[in-house]
Amino acid sequence: MVRLRNDADGYGVVTKTLHWATVAALVAQLVVGYLLDDDGDDGGGRGRGRGRGEGSGRGRGRGGDDRDDDDGGLAELVDGDLDGLLGVHVALGLTILVLTVVRLLWRRLTPLPPWAPGLSAVERRLAHGTEVTLYAALLVMPATGITLLLVDDDLLWLHVASHVVFFVALALHVGLVLKHQVVDRDRLLRRML
Repeated sequence: MVRLRNDADGYGVVTKTLHWATVAALVAQLVVGYLLDDDGDDGGGRGRGRGRGEGSGRGRGRGGDDRDDDDGGLAELVDGDLDGLLGVHVALGLTILVLTVVRLLWRRLTPLPPWAPGLSAVERRLAHGTEVTLYAALLVMPATGITLLLVDDDLLWLHVASHVVFFVALALHVGLVLKHQVVDRDRLLRRML
């Protein structure tokens, strides 16, 4: 029998689906984001903002070209005047933001299963800390990215910092799972599959 909700036996199908949908969206988002930063020209990237050299000041995703229609971020989104890859990046960012909010709401509606028996007290604290940090980063990264696109580069530091925090928390999260999968062989990963 398929369980929709989490219970004492483990995670339900909704939690698992939301988790893996977020992972898939993040992988796609990071690939697209790095493609935006590597446009093959001068290393400046298409998604980096205003730049510092000649032709800078053209706004996000515009590649510093000589277009005269400087409507701004939101108008570009509405008019479809964004580079296709940047449009995908924005759509994925919004998807991640929505998935994260839905995950947090779902978590309020269904209790978490008990801790896996193989987790020590230290590992439980680490798991909880990385989970909270990942959720925060999954809210801050897309929110600051959208703000950068629509407003200005003033929050670029926060967008970059949230990526660094995300990758550190992700490494700890995946490391803990791999430790239990490979070293302890207690098949912790099976709980989320």
